[in-house]
Amino acid sequence: MVVMKFGGTSVADAKAMRRVAEIVKTRMDKKPFVVVSAVGGLTDNLVELSTEAGKGNMSKVKDVIDIIAQRHLTIIKDLGLDKNGSLLNTVNETAGQLEKVCTAISKADSPRKDLLDELLSTGEYLSSHIMAAYLDSIGLNGVWADSREILVTDSVYGGAKPLIDESTELAKEKLLPLLTNKKVPVTQGFIGRDKQGKITTLGRGGSDYTASLVGAMLDMEAVEIWSDVSGVLTADPSLVPEAKRILLMSFQEAAELAYFGAKVLHPATMLPAVDKGIPIYVLNSMEPEQGGTKIALSSDIAEEKICTLKSIAYKENLTVVTVHSTRMLMAHGFMASIFQIFKKYNISVDLVATSEVSVSITIDNTEHLDKIKKEISAFATVGVVSNKAIVCLVGQHLKRTSGMPARIFGLLDDVRVHLISQGASEINLSFVIDDSDLQRVIQRLHDHFFGNSYDPEIFSENN
Repeated sequence: MVVMKFGGTSVADAKAMRRVAEIVKTRMDKKPFVVVSAVGGLTDNLVELSTEAGKGNMSKVKDVIDIIAQRHLTIIKDLGLDKNGSLLNTVNETAGQLEKVCTAISKADSPRKDLLDELLSTGEYLSSHIMAAYLDSIGLNGVWADSREILVTDSVYGGAKPLIDESTELAKEKLLPLLTNKKVPVTQGFIGRDKQGKITTLGRGGSDYTASLVGAMLDMEAVEIWSDVSGVLTADPSLVPEAKRILLMSFQEAAELAYFGAKVLHPATMLPAVDKGIPIYVLNSMEPEQGGTKIALSSDIAEEKICTLKSIAYKENLTVVTVHSTRMLMAHGFMASIFQIFKKYNISVDLVATSEVSVSITIDNTEHLDKIKKEISAFATVGVVSNKAIVCLVGQHLKRTSGMPARIFGLLDDVRVHLISQGASEINLSFVIDDSDLQRVIQRLHDHFFGNSYDPEIFSENN
């Protein structure tokens, strides 16, 4: 059995959905289970709906709902499914439900995340119905499987966490019989339901997470993530057009890259698969013949296919907060008191560098920075600089390769480096520079490590 997740660009219109069906057809011998995102761009419409409903602008709400309904009806017609009364009813009923939710939002005294989750779940609900109906219409035995009846979550709306034991039991009960009977279940990514029966969403990367969860819960042989990129690359192609495709990498490498800005996968996505040792494949639905990236346990990767450096990632628009106090010297609990303040305001920290009397921290959320500065200033001096970027080099043998820091920083003798972090991870060396230096630094590093030669068993030209 294999899980196949298709992102928004992969199901954006009838042409894209036909392409998905052709890909699914090639996996029929593996008993595929399909997870889909909302059609590309629909989330923008749904966010607009919530905004207009919050303003009480119901006339605009109805216009946007009509646009949403018409887009899906067009896809249905283009797929030759316009005689499918059940599918047409699903679109019409969903449009009616959207209006009810928007009315509730407009009447609420304050923003309600539970209503927003119900609103945002609409896209996947519609795309999964259409995809299931189309697969069935071409003889692939497609059947809709409601993820709300499979994934049980807590009640943290907008970022719910699955309750694994309950969800595993339901997945085995509802999905295994379908797969055993040669059906192709199609479900919504991103969506679950809490114990009170309310719709929840899994947050960023939620559709990938759904695929990974189902793969782990049913002990599947692989999880395939299909999008519009051909795997994980050695750098962001918008900065480095000649970036190469990575054929094979470890879960640890992929997680580091995802955390530090690589947009192909979200770190949480991989955790269920990592726990079960299930490989993840990152593939391109636009060019399925091209191949992609396999992500596996490092223990499953032969030594000759492990190399020093796999990829260069980055995060930009960061702020560096530096706390200085002589009270830090030989003091117990000083660092804890600083981080407790960041925790109080739900601010995540990316990098940390310390000396005897100071600590520097990078953050990407400055919403409560003035309050944080005020609290820390009660016992220390605080400095803040903005417009910084983290550059992160990732590779399985990075730390154990002699002279690697000298090679890296020898290339940057004309670049101001604000922070350096190595040692917390075996496979990650990170440093902070000015945003304005980012493109030339990434390009220079990539030229040095990947420009002249590369191992064709690990990397491939991205074309």
